[in-house]
Parts: sequence; structure tokens; C-alpha cells
Amino acid sequence: MYKKYPDKSIKQVLAMPNITPMSVTTVNKLLTLFGSLMRHCMKEGYRKDNPTEGLKIKQNRRTDEERKAYTKEDLEKIVSALPSPTDGKPERYWIPLIGMYSGMRLGEICGLHVADVKQVDGVWCFDINENDDKRLKTGSSTRLVPIHPKLINLGFLQFVKSMSDKTSIRLWPNLIRREIDGYCAAMGNWYGRFNRKHVTDDPLKCFHSMRHTFADTLKQLGCQESLIAELMGHVNGSITTGRYGKRYQPKVLLDALQMTDYGTLL
Repeated sequence: MYKKYPDKSIKQVLAMPNITPMSVTTVNKLLTLFGSLMRHCMKEGYRKDNPTEGLKIKQNRRTDEERKAYTKEDLEKIVSALPSPTDGKPERYWIPLIGMYSGMRLGEICGLHVADVKQVDGVWCFDINENDDKRLKTGSSTRLVPIHPKLINLGFLQFVKSMSDKTSIRLWPNLIRREIDGYCAAMGNWYGRFNRKHVTDDPLKCFHSMRHTFADTLKQLGCQESLIAELMGHVNGSITTGRYGKRYQPKVLLDALQMTDYGTLL
């Protein structure tokens, strides 16, 4: 709101019609960050209490309702409106497609290096790691995600080779890193505008909706939960397969990933 209305006070903004407040999820995220600062201040002796204690807002939505999955019609709109990969900003073409066909988080895709696209046991994969200045959401986010044949058929590997030939370290050199949120800020802002213009006005549908669509598609097709968890970078809660079982081989993951066939989108 400060960016939209830099000359107005908080009270003036609140008095305006049709002002959409932050979501409960965003408010709680900010309160958590502020709470971490207050706990640090208490630890260092700057404060005697934590004023953020108990300030989180109750979330009335179920967890699976905080974001909506894209429908097939939504995906068709995305694909038909994507800019050309040769217009100088290839990330605007490839990143949405990678999200659609891999379930990867936006930050994971934006942080990719050229060297993170590699063959493992004969399968082309994204190697999602925390090397150099990359950051991941959780420890379980480190994983291999096979590259969907749709992306390969569209020429993604040729694009990667072209970046390698230019001796580029990063796959998307146009994206600039910010300390607070990595490389995804500019891409996220662009996609938000693209999404509202070409796809939907539903505030519960965003880039992260592709991750929901990916997971739900596999779930509805009967894919094993442990396979979905590994592709998504979630902790496998099963004692048998999570603690004692090793990571799935890339070929097994590829067989599962190829179930995400959205029809004749591309």
C-alpha cells in the first residue's frame, strides 16, 4: 500500500473504498518474523517481554483452501499468453512452464544455476540444492526433480546449452538477488500482473497454484503419496519409507512425474 499510495497515511488508505487487506497468512507470517526479532531482543537484554506473544490471527480456512489449484482452462490461458522465449527475457516463458510441469517452488526455479540441470542415471533432472547463494524453504527441499519430456520437447535443454555456451553461471541472469527473498521478487511481481491480466482475478490463484495443480493431478491419478512428497520437497512422514527407505531413483520419479499430462496444452 505504501508503494501504491506513497502520499497517504495509514488512516487515509483505510478510509478508501475497495481496499483489500492482507491475507491472514501474510499477517501471521509478518508477526512470526517480528516475533523472532523480539525474542532476539529479549535474549540480548534489550527487552524484558515479547509484545508479539499470542498475536497470531486464527486461520478459518482449511490448509488446502489457502490457495486454489489452477483448472485446465486456467493452464490453457497461461500457455496461450506466455511471451516468446526469444524476446530477451526467456525466464518469463520457461519459469511458468517449469512450475507447471515440475511442482517446484518459484524461489527454487529462480535460483537455478546452469550446472543444476544435469543427467543423473540417464535422466535429465533439476538438482535443487543450497549451493552458493541459493536458499531453500526446508531441509527436505533438497532433491532431484526429473525434467518433464514436454519441456525437453519444447527445447529447454537447448536453452540451457545456450546459457552454458555464454559461460553463464546462473540460468536466469536477468533476475537480481535480494537478501530478503532471493531471486524471485521481480519474477513474482511480473507473474502476478500476467496472471491478473490473462488468467484470473481470483486472489487465491497465483504462481503457487501450479504447485497445487501438480500435486492434485498426481493425487487424483493415484500416485503414491511418498512419490508426490519427494517430487514436492516435503518430508515423508512414513517411518518405513521415510526413515529407512532411501531416495527414489530418478527413473522412478520420472515415471510418476509423467503422469502430469494436462492434455494438448503444448
